[in-house]
Amino acid sequence: MSDTQRTRAQLLALFADNVTGQISAQDLRDFQVTMMESEFVNPGDFWALPDAKYITTDKSAKGWKLYSQVAGSDFSFMNIVYRDQSTGYWQRADVADSTKNGMVGLAMDSYASSLTTCVILLKGIVYDSSFSTIFSRRVGRPVYLASGAPGSITTAVTTSVLIVGWVMHSDLHGYSAIGKWFFNPNWAIVGA
Repeated sequence: MSDTQRTRAQLLALFADNVTGQISAQDLRDFQVTMMESEFVNPGDFWALPDAKYITTDKSAKGWKLYSQVAGSDFSFMNIVYRDQSTGYWQRADVADSTKNGMVGLAMDSYASSLTTCVILLKGIVYDSSFSTIFSRRVGRPVYLASGAPGSITTAVTTSVLIVGWVMHSDLHGYSAIGKWFFNPNWAIVGA
């Protein structure tokens, strides 16, 4: 029998009380495939980061995400955002203002100010094919929070930089970059 993803309601109905003991091994396998994210395609992936070659949907990212976050300003997919310490809301990061680049994340979609259903990536692999030309022949090089346009990124070194990740290869080997990069602001460096 093949493993089947079920809805949350179907799983809750199945596991309600189990007074009759009718939860089968297949039911448990279905539960497992329902709960696991699609990036976990290989044994051991649950304990590892997602792999670039398995991220094939444009304008998407896989990794550590926060859900149900609040937008403190308007921002778009792949904008670098920071968490405002006074409100807890997310706003576009600004490299020129150190108070706006403390805890940073990456917007997973376009959000209007005050929206309470924002998804913010804290660490992971991002894919946006519109960056293919910009990332071309730059595998392994840093991605910076751009100066001038709050929330935007660049691969060009500026006078005031915040490194938020690096350009990744498109698959397990090779030098091609098709708009994939590893967002990892935890090791960010500020300098001139």
